[in-house]
Amino acid sequence: MQTDLIIPQKTADKQVGVATKKLQEPALRVMTTLTELTELADQWELLETTAKGNVLFQSFAWARTLLETPSVSQSVKIFALFDQAELIALLPLRLEQQRFLRVLTGFAEPFQQYTDMLYNQAYAPADLLKFLTPHLQQVGADLIHLRQVREGGALFQYARTHFTPTGEEEGAPWLDLSQWKSFEDYLKSISARSRKTIRNQRNRLHKTAGLSHRVVRQDEIDLEAMVLSTLSGRENWVETMGYSSRALEGKGLRDFLAHWLKRPPDGCELIAFELKHGDVVISTEWGFLFKDCYSAYMADWNPDYEQSSPGKLHQIDVIEACFALGIDKIDFLKPTSRYKMTWTSEVAPVLDFATPLTFKGTVYCWLWLERLRPLAKKTVLAMPVELRRQLVSFAKRLFG
Repeated sequence: MQTDLIIPQKTADKQVGVATKKLQEPALRVMTTLTELTELADQWELLETTAKGNVLFQSFAWARTLLETPSVSQSVKIFALFDQAELIALLPLRLEQQRFLRVLTGFAEPFQQYTDMLYNQAYAPADLLKFLTPHLQQVGADLIHLRQVREGGALFQYARTHFTPTGEEEGAPWLDLSQWKSFEDYLKSISARSRKTIRNQRNRLHKTAGLSHRVVRQDEIDLEAMVLSTLSGRENWVETMGYSSRALEGKGLRDFLAHWLKRPPDGCELIAFELKHGDVVISTEWGFLFKDCYSAYMADWNPDYEQSSPGKLHQIDVIEACFALGIDKIDFLKPTSRYKMTWTSEVAPVLDFATPLTFKGTVYCWLWLERLRPLAKKTVLAMPVELRRQLVSFAKRLFG
């Protein structure tokens, strides 16, 4: 996708030394309860400190909140691998009943954004996954389905070699702020054409009622209302456009967020941003701060301001706030929306992978995941909005 960002040089995640340590006395423990998880809290968080990529959704903070939320904690299976009694890898999954088959998938599906594994960098992830795979195959699943596996994480190369990619490749835009000394230096990397367009749009709004921006941190009273308002706005937009979203179905995400806001975990912060035109909110966004990375989880905008591209205008304030907060990286998460690509040229490939374990799983993977689903998705997205909305509404009534 075309981008308006001029990168002075390519950046990448920090390199680590070559992994040479071999498994000596491996032992596996499959955790299913909060008590078991809490016993390993210190070792879990130690693995987080050296993790590659964005492992927010495999963090202890995320896992603890998940297991404390009854409506979304069922059938969790966290594979903990030890070597000589030391925790060296964690692969958080869940066994999910999907109509006629059982699927082993990411433990916070459907609202986690990546599936990944935490591991000790002294070991090669392929060696750890080679040991783990037979155990994954013995939990009673028809299919292992690893959704949204991001390049740069522990699972990507192994899954690409040993699992079947399903669906189309997607992308998660990201931005490494540490390559610029200041927000002002970063702005110079944006093309002059984009800077001028955005400046003119913002000036038009400034001349009428003014623009104001604020950051709402986890300990502020307004955070819950802003998060839930943005979620409602997003739900309405998805319905209006005739889209479907597994993450927004049911009350799982709302329950998870409500518990997070009631009992915020250590080591990770929920943070929100709001842009106003006068007294009118025109754009909101919230996400998670973890390991000096801001993951932009959800955004909403006022449809009355659609012509002003409020999402794009708001991003400049969000990025400036991230510089002020000392954040090193922004993960915009997928998809590669146009407004995101104004601000970065870096995109991490994201793929779904599957491997069938039974005849039912084989049929489902070969027929639906690899063939019919991509075709159906492409066909539905090409429909006019009204027709798509009616079709999705009918499908929801039919399948529940």
